[in-house]
Amino acid sequence: MAVDLTRIGKLHVGLVGATGGVAYATHWMEPGSVVLGGAVMGANFVLLRWIAGFLRPGALDPAKRGRVALAIAAVVLKFGLFLALLGALFWRVPVEGMSFACGVTLLLVACVVEVGLSDSRMRKGAG
Repeated sequence: MAVDLTRIGKLHVGLVGATGGVAYATHWMEPGSVVLGGAVMGANFVLLRWIAGFLRPGALDPAKRGRVALAIAAVVLKFGLFLALLGALFWRVPVEGMSFACGVTLLLVACVVEVGLSDSRMRKGAG
């Protein structure tokens, strides 16, 4: 059983919502910045999935080598676009940096949790 990217996405949304709710209730972090950080990483994750989905069918087919170059160009374009948007966001919108960083790291947390759960499911199936 492989790691399921859809489950990672759902877990990420749940973590962002829960952390935003806790931040709102406790006033320990700025909830808008937490949710914004999670939304930025969620959008990044979705775009990378789309690019990978476009690349995967023709990656090994010699007749579709242009697809690989197009996918690489899309990744570079996505990176530049996100860098520009984040720069504009931090200069124009009052974002609390540590809360934003907390929201950003929730995707990594979702990935680590899903890998651990996937490993646990594999061990139960093998044992």
